[in-house]
Amino acid sequence: MKRTNEKNLRRPKLPAAYVALLEEFPLRPIRNARECDRATKMIHRLALRENELDDGQEAYLEVLEGLVERYESEHFAMNLDDVSPTRVLRVLVDQAGMSVTELGALLGSKGAASELLSGRRKEPSKAQIARLCERFKVDASLFLLPARARSNAA
Repeated sequence: MKRTNEKNLRRPKLPAAYVALLEEFPLRPIRNARECDRATKMIHRLALRENELDDGQEAYLEVLEGLVERYESEHFAMNLDDVSPTRVLRVLVDQAGMSVTELGALLGSKGAASELLSGRRKEPSKAQIARLCERFKVDASLFLLPARARSNAA
């Protein structure tokens, strides 16, 4: 039997900042909502330092984002045909921890924010959709009613 040289078994040393991240939240499949929340908080913390991250931290962030995306797609998959602009807006506002007043400031009117969140108003205006898309980094189609629903509402 051939003995492997001990030198060949040594792995390159990982950067200390990367190891610290692994110790705080190991990279492994996310199994429950609590782990997903912890991972999301880690992502937000790292994203705030985006331009200051070294290569190892960037790699960690990329993998962690993939793990959260996978968990969310498996556990929170939505049929977009059944999702109203009101529901989308409520979820985005809730996830961002925004108040009606803050949404109103974004949209240009607290009344419009209240009407949209309550469902009294079915769609934001084009200008409001543009602001929402910029703020939440989502596609405009999420805030539009399907054509068949628009014709029924008229």
